[in-house]
Amino acid sequence: MRTSLFSKRVVAHEGVVAAQVEIEDGHIVAIVPSETRSSSDAHDLGDDFLIPGLVDIHTDNLEKHYQPRPGAHWDSLGAALAHDGQCIMAGITTVFDSLSLHGRKDGLDRKEALAPMIAAMDQAGAEGLLRAEHLLHLRCEITNPELLSFVEPHLDNPRLKLLSVMDHTPGQRQTADLNRFKERMEKAGTGRQELDAMLAEQTDWRDQTVAPKNRETIVALAREFGIALMSHDDATIEHVEESHQDGCVAAEFPVSLVAAQRARELGLLNVMGGPNFVRGASHSGNLSAQACAAAGLLDILSSDYVPLSMIRAAFMLVEAPFNWPIQRAIDTVAKNPAHVCGLTDRGEIKVGQRADMVRVYLSPTGWPIVRAVWREGQAVG
Repeated sequence: MRTSLFSKRVVAHEGVVAAQVEIEDGHIVAIVPSETRSSSDAHDLGDDFLIPGLVDIHTDNLEKHYQPRPGAHWDSLGAALAHDGQCIMAGITTVFDSLSLHGRKDGLDRKEALAPMIAAMDQAGAEGLLRAEHLLHLRCEITNPELLSFVEPHLDNPRLKLLSVMDHTPGQRQTADLNRFKERMEKAGTGRQELDAMLAEQTDWRDQTVAPKNRETIVALAREFGIALMSHDDATIEHVEESHQDGCVAAEFPVSLVAAQRARELGLLNVMGGPNFVRGASHSGNLSAQACAAAGLLDILSSDYVPLSMIRAAFMLVEAPFNWPIQRAIDTVAKNPAHVCGLTDRGEIKVGQRADMVRVYLSPTGWPIVRAVWREGQAVG
């Protein structure tokens, strides 16, 4: 089946062009420059942008749907479907469900929740219920003594395409300011008793000195299974150099410009959160994504905890004071995250690529509005 899409503003590999994009068997087979649609059966998108489908390599969103309120668990399949729908309407056609292997949060036991969340997404995919392609990103808390029991049952899951190594011990890296961390958790509704228990647990984990061995094992597993590996919350040059030595392809959420600069020098891509960029600041008081962009060090934006933040942040990069070319801005949410994880078949509107595309109306307020989404040439939103 052949599908044709015409737009006066196709953000293509060659530049922003008025063109008709021809799709066949789920792939882009031609991009024909034209000021008007050249066939009557082509979908006319007018002045709306046609951009590649977004690729989100770090999102907590599935977990939020699985437990929408502290202590209130939702049906796991329903959570998968709600998460999927929210991603599609944010223009995300490939999403790495990023599941934390990190104790408890808001009463949610991550170890107990992990298998049901993964199984529900596997089931939804097998039954053809998903509109986006869902891959798996396991966020490996290296201080967790039980870490390997979290990871090993899922190493043969074909959706597992990304591992990250992280250390959320309060008092260092992301949470170097312990008082600020406590204030933020209490404002978010974490009770003093639960907060004290969490701090005691994580401090005890670090005291067991399991972190170096766990990190070494995860690095070895990533190499053995050919899974992309990323670091998390690198704060110092030493952190980044360790990540580079381990074979990490990107630095997720570096917490200082010094770390982001060293990552760039060593060839690691810098990943920042879309909510951080849109808000203008990190909620934890660390490096601002906008400051990272202003320094020319921003490579990838992820949704982190707000799916709609990716497309908003990308279009903000086109505005003052950044004034990025739109192709470069869109690369931060499409090509760069796809390619860093080895998905070289998507992320661009280019002949031979998967026909994952998004129709975007740019409102007078500056908010990009997703009007239609295609995944492998099929309308899914």
